Amino acid sequence: MTSLSESRSELDAMIADIELTLVSIIQGVALTVLIETSREVIANLDWIMWPYVLSGLIIILVFWSRVVLHILTVIRWPLEFGHNFLYIACALVEAFSFAQLGNPARWFARARAARRQRLPATLTFGNRGATMRRTIAPRS
Repeated sequence: MTSLSESRSELDAMIADIELTLVSIIQGVALTVLIETSREVIANLDWIMWPYVLSGLIIILVFWSRVVLHILTVIRWPLEFGHNFLYIACALVEAFSFAQLGNPARWFARARAARRQRLPATLTFGNRGATMRRTIAPRS
């Protein structure tokens, strides 16, 4: 028979696997939107638009790496759905931004509006704050 701490460790490992899979799939969707919108830009060698493609890729890589570090250091059992829904919301914001790749005026307008509303930071740090609050609280 396994002890309570061994069971808890197994559940923690399972949650980390679930979250890593979820985040990888979600960022894969965002990458797909970026690929679809940048396909013609790259094929036509439209050099003026390449910085937008590169910045979109950097956004995906930075978000994914920060979330992976967060998962590996903080996430434990039980699985929290609100936490995971914020990952989906971040991917939606990314996809909307990447869909505007061919129109720099909309790209900057969307980025400026998101920055003015502090949307990416709010989602990221709100997610981290909720997790930290749950982690610091005593477990029953």
